[in-house]
Amino acid sequence: MAQRIRISQCMIVKNEEKNIKRALSWGKDIMSEQIVVDTGSTDRTVEIAKQMGAKVFQFPWVDDFSAAKNYAIDRAKGNWIIFLDADEYMSPKDVQKIPSMLREINPTSHTALVTSWVQVNSDADLSQDQAEGSLKWVPTVTTDGSQHMSLSGSVMRIFRRLPELRYQGRIHEKLYLKFDKPDSLDVSKELAVFHTGYNPVEMKEKDKVARNIHLIKKELDDRPDDYSLLTCLADSYFEQKNHEEAAQWYEKAADSLPEGLDEDNIQGPMIFKHLLLIYLNRPNEAAAQKTYSRGTKYFPKDADYDYLMGQYYVNQGNYQEAVRYIQKALMLLDQYGSNFRSTLMAHNLLEAWEYLIKCFYENGDLQQCVSCAVTLLKSNAYLSGILKLLLSAFRKDEEQKKDGALGQAASPAQVKAFLMNIYDLNETKDRAFVLDGAKNAEYEGLIKEIG
Repeated sequence: MAQRIRISQCMIVKNEEKNIKRALSWGKDIMSEQIVVDTGSTDRTVEIAKQMGAKVFQFPWVDDFSAAKNYAIDRAKGNWIIFLDADEYMSPKDVQKIPSMLREINPTSHTALVTSWVQVNSDADLSQDQAEGSLKWVPTVTTDGSQHMSLSGSVMRIFRRLPELRYQGRIHEKLYLKFDKPDSLDVSKELAVFHTGYNPVEMKEKDKVARNIHLIKKELDDRPDDYSLLTCLADSYFEQKNHEEAAQWYEKAADSLPEGLDEDNIQGPMIFKHLLLIYLNRPNEAAAQKTYSRGTKYFPKDADYDYLMGQYYVNQGNYQEAVRYIQKALMLLDQYGSNFRSTLMAHNLLEAWEYLIKCFYENGDLQQCVSCAVTLLKSNAYLSGILKLLLSAFRKDEEQKKDGALGQAASPAQVKAFLMNIYDLNETKDRAFVLDGAKNAEYEGLIKEIG
């Protein structure tokens, strides 16, 4: 006989007037009850929640998310709980899957479900991909059809109502069955939770960063060497652009990293990436080099460290040093992919190639400059920066070989013929694009040749 499923939707809120209607609407059809625990709202949150039929309870805020969430759980009557924040929701398609999914789970197995989690802007409501467990970047589509990249991961927000299954931790709280992690079923390929709370406007309106700093410092009183908490504190200061304070806490987090850290870990790599950004922007090259060494020792497959170092040396005009880092970054990305690592490099891949081609040009390696530029232009002919570098290389080669002592350079006529492998110079668009490129490269001979 199929078990009867009764789902209690629970949430804790404070001043969620903008979100509460959606929060109580997305799953209303499958819920037996909706429980809202208010921790001190001064707007219309409570009024709207009551109008929508939710059971509203008051709970004095005690600087402890777990205490508030566990109070909500204690009010629930269902045999399953869905605990999403007010700035989270699920798609209608996923909502309809949940009751049958829960009915199929054996009553003696699996205490919770693990879904994927996708951070989106407030106007994004559709994911083209899901996390399948690990933090990574996935494509999302907004209601106007535009595409974005969003951070994705996995969360445990659907679980049985059991007396000993409760949240622990003042902030970044997690579910524990007594002191162990609950036995969970991974459904991250089937279900996704969408989160809008990291929208910069909302973060500023609610002053979430200052609140988080306060709570994390309290939690650190009990766990002073917890690298995860130290990283969260540093991230909060980094969000505030208080880079001096952020660097101090990132250094403490780095010192607390355990040996043999799982390479899938998401926080560890960001410690060193944010430190690199801070030190390179100061600039403090010695501190940056030390951070680079530590980061690549812990996470040797991550291309971002080399990308950041290469970018720095390009901006410094040290192309000999830059080319080494950029080549290594491209190699690492090609060998290991991006997924949870190398996210900066993956998002700025074209820029990385442009850096590399510029390095070849500035270092006088014109053959490599031309070879890489042509490869990119054959995949996307309308990269103006790449075309400029390509034509600059032809111009520079011609200038260097004017007397013939170093060999024969390609003539403007030969360059024009070469470009016709990529562009149709009889077409107005292509002709105008190449002419603009020649002007940007100050290649007078080619401008005259094209006419």
